[in-house]
Amino acid sequence: MSSEAPAKRKTLGQIEVMRALAVTGIFLYHLWSDVPKAGTENPFGSWFGVLLSQGWMGVILFNIVTGFVLTLPFAGPAGRPMPSYFQFMRHRLLRICPNYYIGLVFWTLVAIIAGKGGAALLSSFVQHALFVHTLNPAVFFDIVPAYWWMGLLAQFYLAYPLLWRLFTKFGPKKAALLLCGGCWGLWALLEVLAKLMPGSTFAMCNYLFYFNLPYRLGEFALGMYLCALWRDPVANPVLSQGLSVGVAFKRMRRLAVAGFALLVGWGWLVGIPGPVLLVTHLYWLAVVFCGGAAIFFMDSMDSLGVWKPVSAYAGLSYSIYLMHQPILAYASEWVRPQMEPFPAFIFLTGVCGLASVLVAMITDKAVARINEVIG
Repeated sequence: MSSEAPAKRKTLGQIEVMRALAVTGIFLYHLWSDVPKAGTENPFGSWFGVLLSQGWMGVILFNIVTGFVLTLPFAGPAGRPMPSYFQFMRHRLLRICPNYYIGLVFWTLVAIIAGKGGAALLSSFVQHALFVHTLNPAVFFDIVPAYWWMGLLAQFYLAYPLLWRLFTKFGPKKAALLLCGGCWGLWALLEVLAKLMPGSTFAMCNYLFYFNLPYRLGEFALGMYLCALWRDPVANPVLSQGLSVGVAFKRMRRLAVAGFALLVGWGWLVGIPGPVLLVTHLYWLAVVFCGGAAIFFMDSMDSLGVWKPVSAYAGLSYSIYLMHQPILAYASEWVRPQMEPFPAFIFLTGVCGLASVLVAMITDKAVARINEVIG
């Protein structure tokens, strides 16, 4: 990586590593949620459970990566012009909908067969299919709880052309500050109003917005900001100092590693900030951001990401995300009564991990055939 200018870079192995890490963290977090005693009843001690309980941060990493990757074609002096809104949305929905709808239909049928459908299943299914389920607390975690992220992702796609227009008008730095300051400022205001008026509309909005835009917009905006700086060395405060790309990347890597170490050390020695959710979330976002930046500027991560096993696993990460949680949930119901927590955890990691990968491969092959038919 250090031998090429960032604007010419085509293969980003670091992004593949981030995808792989994100989906693995989410998988282990959901497994820990199904077998929580494995976090304490294990040979490693309580820290093992603490580590597993932070796997949800894979969603933050996914959001940052999504903002980065979506911006990649348009950023920098050589970037392509933004297509029309209709063309952009058509392309993005064709990218995510086939896999999502296969998972949604499959797990809905499994729920019906298992007698877990419920009377409102049809309504829930329709809301999930239209990506509006994250706006309705009654169906929020129906069918597959992890599908809440699909509603957030669709919202970001809907907003992206407008967000990119903001980046082109004000520049990456000002646009990122406006977006992050606006969403987190609103979050802080609603946190206060929710505590003053529990049970009010403010409290409901404060709850729902955590899983929707605008609260989570800052994560995507940071990914957009990083991509815009990476694709345009002149606008980058480090690369614009006349340094070689290798030296500049080494400096940025050191800064990211130092920030990550400082944040983790603070959390370990002093404690994670709380109890205000906004402050806690910003802390973890900073941890993920610094950790992700450290990975991005490591040449070894670039090489690792283009290694076929890693790149193949990363390529399946979207379908793994869509399919893994019910596999874990149904399997753990059978395994938990039969085994001690930690052996059950190890068994489910292997069996369900392999099953998730295989089902993801089948899903991706089915989607490829659908795309061939659609043309």
